[in-house]
Amino acid sequence: MKKINRKYLFANEDSETILKTAEEQNFFSNQVLSIKTFDNITLLPPKFKSWRTVPMCIGGGVDEQNNYVEETATINFNIYRMYGSYQYDSEKVKYSDETVFFSGFYVQQWGHFLLECISRFYPIIQNPEKYKDMKIIFLPMRENDEINGTFLELLNLIGIMEEQIVILREPTRYKKIIVPEPSLNTNIFWTKEYETIINHIVEKAMGKPVKIKTHKKIYLSRKNWALSYDRDIGEDKIERFFNKNGFKSVSMEKHSLVEQIHILQGADHVASAICTLPHNLLFARDGIKSAIINKMPRYNSSQFQIDDFKNIDATYIDGYLALFSADCGIGPFLFDVNENLINYAKDNGMKLPKREARKDDIIKYLDLCFEKIDNLSDRDLYELRNLYKIMRTRFHFYSKRELFIKKYFYKVLSMIIKGKNKYFYNRYIEYKNRLKEYKKVMF
Repeated sequence: MKKINRKYLFANEDSETILKTAEEQNFFSNQVLSIKTFDNITLLPPKFKSWRTVPMCIGGGVDEQNNYVEETATINFNIYRMYGSYQYDSEKVKYSDETVFFSGFYVQQWGHFLLECISRFYPIIQNPEKYKDMKIIFLPMRENDEINGTFLELLNLIGIMEEQIVILREPTRYKKIIVPEPSLNTNIFWTKEYETIINHIVEKAMGKPVKIKTHKKIYLSRKNWALSYDRDIGEDKIERFFNKNGFKSVSMEKHSLVEQIHILQGADHVASAICTLPHNLLFARDGIKSAIINKMPRYNSSQFQIDDFKNIDATYIDGYLALFSADCGIGPFLFDVNENLINYAKDNGMKLPKREARKDDIIKYLDLCFEKIDNLSDRDLYELRNLYKIMRTRFHFYSKRELFIKKYFYKVLSMIIKGKNKYFYNRYIEYKNRLKEYKKVMF
């Protein structure tokens, strides 16, 4: 078992529970994995049931007696699970007189692809000649899911070519299918076979020349990612703090996968908001340092598994202001330059982050809360409307320091001219209340 050097600068009780749970988890497993072969199996493409059900999709393989083949199920995704058969017209089933390789449930999402979707491919790396011309069957979560871009590039590095890929769109019976047991179960375990897959990918990528400059300290930025505009609010302030301390911003989507792996292999310290981006540390060097900014009260437990896998020297920082606990991939999220980030800077001898005006960020966040958060209770809706009203109309924006100065300035004046009029005393009370309001809303 590897020793994890993981530090936490969390600010709430939930984080203490997260820490305890993560530290007690032993993710590595030395279990022996099976590779089974089945005859005359009909593969059923997934059918979506509901985001609120587990499994969320039904599909997989059934035998000649229409019994479900358990080995073709996907139960190791968090919510993206596929299990069970459904009614189909057996007379219209296509037949293929081939032996094929079953890769399992395919989700066109990079984090899940890195963890679960490639976890059956160790036989291809161990015996490339046997599988070099064999069809690789993917069962897509959505009908229009494709395999292209970095997804295809990753498969190429494993040894799977585009002409081998079959994205199953209709029920098909195959003469034989080879079904390896997954080498990783999300949040549960990883095996030496999964390590074989990742090491192989890195080795192949590093063997390819690139024309890019690498940096020892990098910040994985989302500022050039279109979807972050209405989801990740205020991250630019976090990014500027790391830039001020020598971290070079890198937009991974601007690079090929081979270039991304070179960038990560060249880094000693990587900073990133919690999301899929730090999952790419799978391709970094063992023992790398990371600073991961939490942007919500919830946590991404998959990252703990990656920390374990790469023996990462990880520091987690709560760097958010949250009215509601939004879903990881949906948001909205409001980043916050708060005491946690300041403590992190002080502990590491870094230049302190600047607390910048955030009125526009908060207004945008509140706008998105109204647009995106469903099923609010009356109480939550009432509080949200009040905060929105404060920020939109009545609450003139001051920095915390300005309010302190105004508060004590008018307090002193009111004491000096006490008894002549109440103007300065009332102004003192006004700024005192505004400071309380500021602390409540901003911090």
